[in-house]
Formats: sequence, structure tokens, C-alpha cells
Amino acid sequence: MPKSTLVKDIKAELLEQLKTKGMDFTMPWFRCGLPQNAFSKKYYRGGNLQHLDFVQRHNKWNCNQWGTFKQWSSKGHKIKKGSKGTQVYFWELKDKDEAYLNEKERAVFLATKKLPKVLLQKFFIVFNGYQIENYDIKKNLEHVKKMSEEAYQQIDASIEKTQANIIHHEGDAFYVKHAPFLNFENLQDDTIYMPHKENFFTDQDYYSTLLHELTHWSMTKERTNRVEKKLSYAEEELVAEIGSAFLCAYLGVEKKPRPCHAKYLNSWLQEVETKSERDVLKYFTLAQQSLDFFMKTFEEEETKEVA
Repeated sequence: MPKSTLVKDIKAELLEQLKTKGMDFTMPWFRCGLPQNAFSKKYYRGGNLQHLDFVQRHNKWNCNQWGTFKQWSSKGHKIKKGSKGTQVYFWELKDKDEAYLNEKERAVFLATKKLPKVLLQKFFIVFNGYQIENYDIKKNLEHVKKMSEEAYQQIDASIEKTQANIIHHEGDAFYVKHAPFLNFENLQDDTIYMPHKENFFTDQDYYSTLLHELTHWSMTKERTNRVEKKLSYAEEELVAEIGSAFLCAYLGVEKKPRPCHAKYLNSWLQEVETKSERDVLKYFTLAQQSLDFFMKTFEEEETKEVA
């Protein structure tokens, strides 16, 4: 099998979105929900989310359901003739081959008979619901632009479960991690500051911005410990933007561009262009960790409520 270009493609796709969409680059993401396996119902993760959504939009497939050839076939589905599959990746933890042990590893192995573990990146092919004959796509669409009052209440309830300290004020939206190091008075540590909802053009604008700030809030040691990565300002903003796109799709909020996107765009472009393909995957991995944290928080709080 020829060497995969998937990681290179993911970097190219992110750059294309930044260059062609400009300050609106987050708008098209996840219009029909996070890409999801049609059979396990698990969401794809990290860079796979970006890549599958990119393929969906490029082909105008308004469907977030995917599966392998074997999965589709096992349920009696047929893939349309001429359909080209899409590559995704996953990481597998395996014993390191004894032939590739270094001197220190070999000494440990001889003493314990245990091989060290290595993380291997593997690839496989999936097909979208649009590529399946007579597949009912409509029932799988999850994302809607116009939400009911009940949907807004559910989003508010999810945000409340995080127990994040959110203060509404007359200024801009931002997250304060260490107030004493900032030249502002009366700011609280570990706090999100938000303009009042009525100061936004739409409720979608408000929630999109709040979820961006919540993704920043998830950086601390007790949450995702992203702070340990010592990201540059531009890197952290890009991770927050990707992470909030994931979170918006998960909660059913239409992602809206923030007014400050134009200011950040050049620094984002510079960061992505100068990084290796694997470095760029780091942004998606960190954003995924943030989404995992929120999903776990939502589930834990629901369990407490039932108990």
C-alpha cells in the first residue's frame, strides 16, 4: 500500500480554509453534525473530524454518517459503483518489535520479559452515507440552524454543568486565567467574561462566542492540562477555535465567526504554514481533548442528576 498522504492533506485543508474563507473560515464546519460512525455511533476524533467534514462539504454531502466497506456490507448496504473511499487514521498501542529495541530497552526486556509499548498510526477507508445505494439520509441529519426554545434551554443546561464562572459585563469576551498578571482591576481568576446576550446580533453569535471562551477555560491543569503545552498565543487561539467548532457541532449551535477573526487570521496562517504536518495534528488532538472533557462533564452531571 502506498504511503498515506492523509496527515499532509489535513494540514493543506486547514490552510485552504484559512486562505479561502478568511475570517469566516469556521462557518462551514460541521453543518450536519460531527462526522460519526453510522454503526458504532461514535464520533470520529481529532484531525479525522476536520478531514471528513471537509470531504462532506467538497462533495456537497449533507450527511455526517460514515462506515467501512465491511460495516456497510454487514448490514446489507451496497456502495454505489465508482465511489471512492476516504482515508482516516487511528492510533494503536502495541508492543515494540524486539528487533528494534535500543540498548536500554533491551536490558529492561531481558530483565522483565516485557516489551515497551509504542503508539502506531494506522489508516483505513470509510464511505459516506451519500455513497450508499438507497440509504435514508434524512433521518441521520442532526444539526439545525434554527433552534427551538427547548434546544436553547438544553444548551444553557449543558454550559451550567461545567460550573464555569461566567460573568456578563459591558466589555469584550475573554477568559482570565491569572488576573494578578493582567493590568486590569477587579478581574477574577479562572473566569469567563462575556458581553450580555442582547448585545449580540443573534443568540447563535452569543453561544458560539461563549463556547470559544469555554474551550480556553478547559486549558487548566485540573481540566485538560493544555497549559502544560506552553502554546503560543496564536496556537491557543487556533485550538480554541477548532475546539469550539467541535463543541458547537456537538451541542447543535451554528458556528459564527468572531469579530476578532480578521486580527487572528495572519498569525494562524503563519503558525500553520511553518509547522510540520504532525505538529498541525497537535491542534486537533488538543481540541479533541477539550471536547472529551466537556462530553465527560455533561455525562457525569447527568448521572448525578439521575442518582
